[in-house]
Amino acid sequence: HYFIQSNLRMVSIKHLVSLLIFEVVAILPIFLVIYWAQKFAGGFSWTTGSKLKFNYHPVFMIIAFIFAMGHAIITFRILPISHRVKKYIHASINLVAGIFAIAGLVAVLQFHNENKIPNFYSLHSWLGITTISLLFLQVLGGLGIFQDLVKGASQEVRALYKPWHIVLGVSMVTLAAASALTGIQEKYGFVNPVKYSAEAYSYNFLGLSLVLWVLTMVYILLNVEKRDPQDAGYQTIQGDHSPSQESIQ
Repeated sequence: HYFIQSNLRMVSIKHLVSLLIFEVVAILPIFLVIYWAQKFAGGFSWTTGSKLKFNYHPVFMIIAFIFAMGHAIITFRILPISHRVKKYIHASINLVAGIFAIAGLVAVLQFHNENKIPNFYSLHSWLGITTISLLFLQVLGGLGIFQDLVKGASQEVRALYKPWHIVLGVSMVTLAAASALTGIQEKYGFVNPVKYSAEAYSYNFLGLSLVLWVLTMVYILLNVEKRDPQDAGYQTIQGDHSPSQESIQ
């Protein structure tokens, strides 16, 4: 009995520490990109024709794919609540990610069009549009099948779709990081800051913060056990362990 209680306590600590570390590495890129925009890129402005409109693009995209999408993915690993509630949280956060992704895309497209810059010619843009497309496919598929928007979606359909939904979601971690890192490198090339300057290092630190985010995501997905409501207390461990029907939804 002592072993079971101690094991539960260690699982809780592991999940809490993982969540705290994730929050740091998810917020850090937002802080760094806003600092870069304010300190070195002139700040923000949505005025027509303003070159400062571009600066909304990296901020909104990092919020969408690093902060929001990251939280949506780890929801099923970290939170000790029912699977159904996790689904609602997961879907809601992904919707927020979609809103910020649209805002980020609009910002860069308007900036390009108003300044007569071609669209979708670089590797960064191709990776970015692929990531956005997958996000909306994931949101539509998740809402349609797992949130019962498609009436009559059977358990068999959900069980068949679930592995693809998970694989695509995890793959988006790599795609989001690749899109962001190629975007940083592309912007660095356009600006060409003075070598070894604070501005040059700001790009490097932003890129490293994204790498830390990826490593944390990989650790959580591979090494942090999925939490269920029974993990919150010792008594339920002694109860029924039969699998829930929600486990395949």
